[in-house]
Amino acid sequence: MTSKISILSPAAEAWRPVEATVPRIDDLKGATVAILNNRWTSMDIISEQIAIILKEQYGVADVFELGIPTSSKASRETFEEVLSRAQMAVVGLAN
Repeated sequence: MTSKISILSPAAEAWRPVEATVPRIDDLKGATVAILNNRWTSMDIISEQIAIILKEQYGVADVFELGIPTSSKASRETFEEVLSRAQMAVVGLAN
């Protein structure tokens, strides 16, 4: 009898440059930022701090938060709301 063992590596894949087609924002001053929060306790704490820093240090006009399912992807509707309301998004997966 032959046994097999699978070894899974937690190492991240090699760094690769961001595609040039990803839109960039030149300045956050006056922008609206969405925070997508998976509702882990640590992300709740971090998202509050991110919102404060964005407003106080970068002049962001508004920050709103949307919940995303824990251990799952955000819905298409969530992304559409972000696209319609914000110029930038922060996706948080803290745990």
